[in-house]
Amino acid sequence: MGEQKVFIRHPDEFPIELDLQESHPTLTDTSQLQLICHSTKPFQSGESIAIKIPSVASQIEVNGTVERCEDTNDGYELGITFNSLDALARIRMLEQLCYIQRYRNHVLKVEGRVISTQDAALEWIGKYAHLFPCEEESTTP
Repeated sequence: MGEQKVFIRHPDEFPIELDLQESHPTLTDTSQLQLICHSTKPFQSGESIAIKIPSVASQIEVNGTVERCEDTNDGYELGITFNSLDALARIRMLEQLCYIQRYRNHVLKVEGRVISTQDAALEWIGKYAHLFPCEEESTTP
């Protein structure tokens, strides 16, 4: 029976690097969690890709598998799945870092408050972490 997918939408203001990997492992989707992101180039369903977000965490790379690639007006929308618990945890952490930085930028723009990354993380966690998607949830922040 079809289980419902849970989505994390990557914020477009943080450029994402998607690099095709040579290995094409058999997709064993261990999670219903899927990353949705924009790409300027198309990928084929089933292709393995490495994901990086240098402006947020240049040292973190997560491997995923393209589940879908849909043409949009300004590029492509990808649905990426993950076939290990490690990759799943890493992509959730990486995306949370993006949302924390987005919160930090919002606080500066709207409230005029300059806060450290650590303070932004503590505030974001207190306000929004419970809304962040995981396998048991079906909502996005």
